[in-house]
Amino acid sequence: MSGLRNFDYGVVGVVVAVLLIGLAVAVTVMIKTVYVPTWVEQREAAHMEEVSNQFIQLKCVLDIQSLMEQKTAVSSPITLGNEEIPVFGLGKTFDSLEILPGECNISIQNATGKFFSFSVGSIKYSSGNSYFVDQDFIYEAGAVILCQYPRNMLIGKPSFVVTNYTNLSFTIVNVSGVNGKMFISGHGTYPLHSVYVSSDNVGVVDNVTEIRVESAYLNSWCMAFNSTLAESNCGLDYEIKDDGEAVIVNFDLDNDGYPDVENHLYLRIVKIFIQVTPGWVE
Repeated sequence: MSGLRNFDYGVVGVVVAVLLIGLAVAVTVMIKTVYVPTWVEQREAAHMEEVSNQFIQLKCVLDIQSLMEQKTAVSSPITLGNEEIPVFGLGKTFDSLEILPGECNISIQNATGKFFSFSVGSIKYSSGNSYFVDQDFIYEAGAVILCQYPRNMLIGKPSFVVTNYTNLSFTIVNVSGVNGKMFISGHGTYPLHSVYVSSDNVGVVDNVTEIRVESAYLNSWCMAFNSTLAESNCGLDYEIKDDGEAVIVNFDLDNDGYPDVENHLYLRIVKIFIQVTPGWVE
């Protein structure tokens, strides 16, 4: 009788152990399939917000370098990817950061036929998220753009301003790099080194009739021009259109039958040298 009782206890112990193991497995599976993905998605969303702020800070740095015109190297941190969550082994991601030469073309024409054309580089961050929607952040000609394919929006305005009723100012920032220092991928915080190179003060362009921007982010450039011209009480008659290949701002000097209104655009091109990997190459 005692032996039978001990046998029953043993069976109960085995059953309890199996149930506990099954419960532990079920809890682990639930955590990994329900809670961890939500946790990872929240971390990735927070990381996108961090990168957005870092690109705004990068724009501030490049704006200051453009204004100061001093050849002092400045490092701006950009955080790539996320570390994995301990124990569960999930959540590790790898992002990329690169310099893309000639990604944007800007041309300006005036009433006398003068034509100015510039090809400028951009800085592009691309995420490799596991759960949160992938996003790109782009610095292009002074603008900061958020791209969530196929849409994009402006989060940092370029240096295009109305200085008074009919006078305009446009500072175009052209970033360039050197082979071997134009691309990096992985996870961690990396320094993006920038140094002012030169300025080409084109000067005042009278009676501009067209500003044309060819870019992969036309909606953002429409927002940039429209917000500046509409919010500044601009006294010029203008039209902004997107033809699928470029954003075109047309200025009507005839002013729709009213007395002609001249405009004057102060144009400046700034070149800044960028490196996206550790170490400095002249």
